[in-house]
Amino acid sequence: MKGLLDGKTIIITGAGSNVGRAAEHLFLTHGARLALVDRDVSRISTTSDSPSDSRLVIAADLTDAAANERMVGQALAHFGRIDGLCNTFGIDPPTAKGTLDTSEADWNRIIAVNLTAVFLACRAVLPAMRAGGGGSIVNIGSQGSLLTLPGMTAYGVSKAGVLQLTRQIASDHGADGIRANCICPSGLEQPSVDRLQILTDEQLSRRADVMKGLSPLGRVCTPDDVAKAMLFFVSDLSSFTTAAALPVEGGGTAVIRF
Repeated sequence: MKGLLDGKTIIITGAGSNVGRAAEHLFLTHGARLALVDRDVSRISTTSDSPSDSRLVIAADLTDAAANERMVGQALAHFGRIDGLCNTFGIDPPTAKGTLDTSEADWNRIIAVNLTAVFLACRAVLPAMRAGGGGSIVNIGSQGSLLTLPGMTAYGVSKAGVLQLTRQIASDHGADGIRANCICPSGLEQPSVDRLQILTDEQLSRRADVMKGLSPLGRVCTPDDVAKAMLFFVSDLSSFTTAAALPVEGGGTAVIRF
């Protein structure tokens, strides 16, 4: 059966993350050729059932503009074209911090990784996509792209910015055949590395119970849930969809709880 991504070359940034690994597995089953990018490439699997020429691993710190340009250059040199970019990286503060409690250092770090680096990656790939006749960019926002997250000032602002950046790219480059869409998931079943380092097993269990209660479906968002949405956006299934924000949060944003 023909895969949804046969013949397409996709860059996955944050490829060592839970979502990045889920996307890698799913995209390979649909015939994609992948440039897998992470600051720490040891987090990327070294084994795969796919042909070796279908995977290129690239080490890059995407907060650096030059690193983004090198990333695109390496992918082009190896595969000859770029059809998609999926930005899955990001950080969130290990503890909640509102506006008064957010230091300048906290603010700068979160904005640099969650927003500026996404901008740099998108900017770097646009010329290659335009030269190739188009492409699809998929960014990962969060519920914080759509709603206010109490006590998470820098994170919420960064994710709202990702959504607006996505819409801006869609508007600016639609005539180039480039689509851009944003996935807005709820918190994943496994929290970020930063939070894992400070939360006890009891706190993790309580967190999971609370998050299940936020969705009418009664479960927590998984990396596979996000990867499936990414597949839709990066494939031709969504050929007339751009500038969209897709909640992947089990209906949680539709429910007011008293």
